[in-house]
Amino acid sequence: MPRPDHSKKRFTNRKETKTADIKRALTHRARLRKNYFKLLKSEGLEEHEKLNLEADKRSNDEDESGDSHDDSASDEEVGDKEHTEKLISKNKKHSISSKQKPLNFAERAAIAKQRKEEQRKAKLAQVQEKLQHIEKQQKIRELKKQQLKQKTKYGQPVMGPRINNLLDKIKRDHV
Repeated sequence: MPRPDHSKKRFTNRKETKTADIKRALTHRARLRKNYFKLLKSEGLEEHEKLNLEADKRSNDEDESGDSHDDSASDEEVGDKEHTEKLISKNKKHSISSKQKPLNFAERAAIAKQRKEEQRKAKLAQVQEKLQHIEKQQKIRELKKQQLKQKTKYGQPVMGPRINNLLDKIKRDHV
């Protein structure tokens, strides 16, 4: 005799429940988006202005991800000034672009292509700089290795370069 506290449905199909959850989330998001655009329309924002806003958001995200970070304090101050100037110019562009007609697809594609090319060149320059730094460090290591490998005529290590190496390490740690 079955116990009364058990439900009649013993087996739940996890795949069906997962798809139902996904459908519910998608319809909820679509409803929110639809209500948002209704609100924008009621406030008088046109469709092409929405597209400009979305394009500006994308370009802001691309620009922010491409910013480099410097270690020195003076460079940070200059970077902060440049960053605020960029934000001001973007805000001006945004206010101007809302008054102008929207860019067509070809113009937007050309701008995106130009930005990608600039990012590619910046990344290439950064990689070349890193390779040069690695090469320089490799030469320094080779010189130190040659100095530390020196032996006396009896086969004992020469202590002068070893002591100098230890002193350099101590100076680097204190500074």
